[in-house]
Amino acid sequence: MDQLTKPEEPSGSQRPSRHISHNRSSLPRRTVVGPLEADDPLADPPAPPPKEEPVISSPLSLTSPLSLPSSLASLSLSAPSPDFGFLLRPSLYHPLTNHNIPTPFRTSPNAPDPTTPLPILLAHGHFRPAAVLAASLLTTPPLPTLPADIFPLLYVRLACLVLIDAQPLAAQEAQALGDVATLLYRHPLTGAHLLPWELRVLLVRLAGPGAREVAGYYELAREARVEARKGNGGPERELWRGRLRDLGLRVVGALVLMGDGAAAARTLRGMKGDGTDEALWRSRMALLYLQIGDLKTARTFIDPAPPSTTTTTTTTTTTTTTTTTTDQDPHTALLRPLLALAEGDPERAVALLSASPADPLLTHNLGVCLVYAGRAAEARPLLEGLVDGGHAFRTLLFNLATVYELCSEGARGLKVGLAGRVAGLEGRPWGWERGEGDFKL
Repeated sequence: MDQLTKPEEPSGSQRPSRHISHNRSSLPRRTVVGPLEADDPLADPPAPPPKEEPVISSPLSLTSPLSLPSSLASLSLSAPSPDFGFLLRPSLYHPLTNHNIPTPFRTSPNAPDPTTPLPILLAHGHFRPAAVLAASLLTTPPLPTLPADIFPLLYVRLACLVLIDAQPLAAQEAQALGDVATLLYRHPLTGAHLLPWELRVLLVRLAGPGAREVAGYYELAREARVEARKGNGGPERELWRGRLRDLGLRVVGALVLMGDGAAAARTLRGMKGDGTDEALWRSRMALLYLQIGDLKTARTFIDPAPPSTTTTTTTTTTTTTTTTTTDQDPHTALLRPLLALAEGDPERAVALLSASPADPLLTHNLGVCLVYAGRAAEARPLLEGLVDGGHAFRTLLFNLATVYELCSEGARGLKVGLAGRVAGLEGRPWGWERGEGDFKL
């Protein structure tokens, strides 16, 4: 892949000289606040700040479904536009093959037409064709020249690569941007960043897991705090507060992947009271402790108080029945069976899920618990019913393929047939095309 060339530095005779003053007075050291702490700017500022130029940002969220980013806001002040022609070279973008895509998807009548516009491809979850089209729009005349045209297309390209499990390719292509903290990516008059916020967040993720990713999120969080301080209430301030919460959750996820569950728990605890619903925050804490294996602490967030029980003794028999009150809260209905399964009691998890409200995710979890309970034959019709209902998410497909392997000697034929059933579904915003690995082929 082409690398950006570093500008040649001037020789010693050509290098401009500067006079260094040795009588500067030292500035007092300022107290700093961590960018992910939830006290300030979530509290109202004591005095309104002076009016400044509006910040250029894109309202697109990285959460599914993926949508085409809006262009950067037009500036009323005229300024020379930086040259981003180095991002328009065809050699920067890798060709995408479909050799790992099951045949039913290649021949399906639901496959998109080559002339389908980019917004339609994104709306129906056709992420591979969308990635190809975005690269074509970046490299085919007439070439885009303005940052408002280039960077949204680049974001679509990189995000779609991640969504089709081609993150290594996305990381390589993102290297062409170089250091996005340089002045090249700042507006020469206002100092506003030219990259959409969502692209900047994605670049941190593509930079690599570990401490580098965490540090990148903290840098963005520091900027989000500053921008949130500027707002006098209203949608602009709420936008930056939401971005600050999102960055906090991304830090938690990165710490979990690093194996530092204690730091992840401390970070998530510090986000209490940042505007997130109490029940949602408790469910996140419970899921985190389940993930790191601390079941005792997870229980304190799932069941703050012991569940109420009623004991009824019949007069005709000597049987005593104990009934546990079922909490219909959606978070608790999800978490209690997970806790039971983590404690090695799949039958209790099955009982809890069987009494829960109808929901695709809960039905899927019921099928998984049935498998752990040794009742894979009962799980198969449940999971197949979800697929026929259009809920063909990746975890469901993988688990159903596992059930086929447990229940039949002709599992491969069943898995190929499953791929054909999914290819026959219409496009959905969360993704239509699936790879061979999703079906364990």
